[in-house]
Formats: sequence, C-alpha cells, structure tokens
Amino acid sequence: MTDLEYMLIAIEEGRKAQGKTGTNPPVGAIVVKDGEIVGRGHTSHLGGPHAEVNALADAGEKAVGATVYCTLEPCAHYGRTGPCCVALTDAGVTRVVIGIGDPYEQVNGKGMDHLRDHGVEVSLGYCEDLIREDLKDFLDRVKREKSNGGK
Repeated sequence: MTDLEYMLIAIEEGRKAQGKTGTNPPVGAIVVKDGEIVGRGHTSHLGGPHAEVNALADAGEKAVGATVYCTLEPCAHYGRTGPCCVALTDAGVTRVVIGIGDPYEQVNGKGMDHLRDHGVEVSLGYCEDLIREDLKDFLDRVKREKSNGGK
C-alpha cells in the first residue's frame, strides 16, 4: 500500500470520533509495520487519550520501528493529556506521516519539530482537502480564536 492509501485508512479511523471529542479535533491514526496495520486509534472523549496514543496502545511493542499515519500534526503541549509527539518518540516509531499541520498556537509546527529533533522522519501533506473538511469545526474555531486574540 502507498502512503496515500494508509492515510485514507487513518481518515476513516478519525471519522469514528466525529461528534464525540468535545473541543478536541476528531483525529485518526494508524500504526504500520512491515506493510501491516498493527494499531488503530482515534481521539477519545474530551480529556481522554488522543488518536496517536490510542493507536500506539493498540500496537503495543509492534510500534517500535513502525510508521504512524495521523490526520493532524501530533500535539506538543501538556493539557488534559501529555504531548502525542513525546508518546510517539517514546514508543520508538521511526516515521510519522501527517495529513495537515495543526494551526493551534500551542502546536503549530512544534510537534513536527520534536519528532525531527528525535530522529523521526516526518512527511506532511496527504489528503489535505478531505482532512480539512473532517476537521472543519476545529480549524474554524482555532481561526476565530486567533482573530480574537486567543479568546
């Protein structure tokens, strides 16, 4: 399978979370090792684990040396949960394929920077139109907050 085909599967995984995540975006993630999907996850209810953490938990030890496909850039800040970018590097993944970057001020490139700084190969820009449509509510809210000075 190609990166595009795997990202389409991650998108389908994210759609399982639509309407169930509160203010968090309904992200999907899959873990692929040796051409096999070994983990799947999507964003939990508000305050619960994010897609990447759920996919890593599903993959277990198979995440070491794997590629993770996620629809939105992994978060890079502490809130109700820890940063997904740290969970990915701690799990030993070697590559992360990201659909779109996260415009949220506390992330906005920091997740990708963390991954690269820890030796993880990062690819960005897959199925952007589909993902932007799926994450429209989240992206619109972030845009409004930016234009209102973060409120």
